Order: sequence, then C-alpha cells, then structure tokens
Amino acid sequence: MNYLWFQRGAYASKKARNYIQNEFSPEKIKKIAIFRHAALGDQVIVRPFLIEVRKFFPNAEITLVGVANYQYGIPSDLADKTVIMADREQKRRMSLTERLRDFTQLEAQDIIFDVAGTNRSRWMTFYSKAKLKFGFPYKPYFYGTLYNVAVFRSDFQAELECMLDMLKMLGHNPVRPLDFGYPSHLTLFDNSNPTPTILYFNGASSLKKILSQQQMKEVIQRSAEQLPHYQHIFLEGKNDFEKGDFLTDLCGENNISIQPCLPLKELVEFIAKVKLVVAPDTGVRNVAVSTHTPSVGVFYSTVPFRYTPLDGPHHIVMNADGEVPSTDQITAAINEAVS
Repeated sequence: MNYLWFQRGAYASKKARNYIQNEFSPEKIKKIAIFRHAALGDQVIVRPFLIEVRKFFPNAEITLVGVANYQYGIPSDLADKTVIMADREQKRRMSLTERLRDFTQLEAQDIIFDVAGTNRSRWMTFYSKAKLKFGFPYKPYFYGTLYNVAVFRSDFQAELECMLDMLKMLGHNPVRPLDFGYPSHLTLFDNSNPTPTILYFNGASSLKKILSQQQMKEVIQRSAEQLPHYQHIFLEGKNDFEKGDFLTDLCGENNISIQPCLPLKELVEFIAKVKLVVAPDTGVRNVAVSTHTPSVGVFYSTVPFRYTPLDGPHHIVMNADGEVPSTDQITAAINEAVS
C-alpha cells in the first residue's frame, strides 16, 4: 500500500500511483505549493491544513498562493513564501503575455495542493510543474486531466475535512482537536467569569446571507431577557450595513452593548475569550471555529454542512425548506448552546 491509503472515495492516476508507491517519501519532499483564493472565513479555515502539511513534510518549503483581492486573513504566517496572483480587475488591464506570466510564476514543485478550485488556481495548476497535483473539484472531468490525485468533494462534509483527506490519502493522521495556530477558547475562556459574553455578528460578503436588522434586534433583545447574567455584545463590521446603530435604544440596558470593528489579531483573541458567537455564514463565525469558540450559525441561503466542523460545539439553525429561521429558533439554539 506504501503511502496510498485508500481503496474508494478518491482518485489517483496510474502515473501518480506508481510514484507514490515506489518513490514517494514525506522526508524527500522539498517544495510544496498550496493555493487558496478566498475571503477571511475561508482563509482561517485552511490553517490546520497548512499546519498538518508542515508536520507531514518536515523538510519542505511551503509556498502559499493567494490572489490580490483576498489577502485579508491570508495565513502567510504558516508558509515560507507567499505568491499573490492578479485579481479580476488587474487581469483586465493585463496583456495576454502578462496574464501568462502571472499563471506561470510558480517554480517547479514536488506537490501542488489546489484547495482554491478557482479559474486562476486551475490555470496555475495547469501551467506549473509538479510530481503530484492534488485537487478536490466538484466536476469529475478534472480527475486525470488537471489533477493526477483528487479527493471527492461533497456539500455534506466540512470543506476543511476534504482538504485533510488529501493528507490522509498519503497516510497522515491529523491531530484532534484541530490546531489552527490561533489563540484558543479552550485555554483563554474564563469559566469563573460571572458575566460571560455572547457575541453577535450580522455581516457577510453578501446581503442575502444575513438577517434583517429588525430580526437581529429581536434576537439580541430576547436573548438578553432570557439570559440576564450574560453580556450581549454586537460586533460591528467595516461595511455600513454591518454597523450597530439599529441597537442604540437597547444599549441603555445593562447587558447589551456594541463593539466597534476590530483588527484581525485583536478580533481573534477577543472571540477566543467569549462564551458563544452567534452569526450567519460569515468570516466571524469561521474565526470562532478556528479558535474553538462555541458558535450558533444561522443558515438559509448557503449550505451549512460544508462549513461546520466535525468536532467542537458548533450549532446550526436551519429549516429543511430553506426558510429564514425564526427568532424563536435562534434564541432556543443560543440557550441550548450555553446550557
């Protein structure tokens, strides 16, 4: 079996199988590139994958490949080098020669892990040289054409678990609980605090993911009444629609307040210290996941299981028919999460 630990549920070309079974050894791997093109939530979620890659390939130089318009939260601290590809706006101003140069800027690698699955990452994968090219595409025609090794991806398994499956194929057993390389709720939360904090956030990259301000106000007000010994804090985001002005009349209450937007480093530590995070499918919820902070995720416009880890106290509020969860459903989940 030598470093090829699967029988079903994945793909490896004949050439890739031959290399893995006869030549591959983690200690021999010298260069690895990992592609990740995504906003904050998806950037923090990839962190355990980079940490496990470092463990499994102790002698490898790791190059992280991002894209210009998604650099906030990019986990460059876990890589040796970072390469940034042009974004869509930049590409429009580039000649064909300049675009080709962008796609071919990566030097030869031993392994490429494309955990982005974007047009840009696929073009760079195509043009780059590597002994193994891993991917997790939804479309099977990429198996054996673009990627010579692939895991099958599903909306019913957390995306991070699909990434880790790539390493499991080669015989690596990831640590549990997952290590995100961030401050952890497991060590920073103060159980003796008589007034722990529930943090609420209602922002996202798309307005269709978030609750109306009226419903979020109802959720906070009702939770504050039901859980009077907790501090209920609304976290503001950068965008105008993520501000907390709609809660001003509630802030006279002793246990409701508004927290202005925080820089990422401060945000991560702040979230690690709270009791619970309540948010839609957004980067702040994924920061909670990455600090092992319990969360209540409100889902109705995006699939919930792809972004919910297998371990940890992370609750999902959803309806089978895709309707927006009611205030009663959300507050019931909050009460269950803190009980």
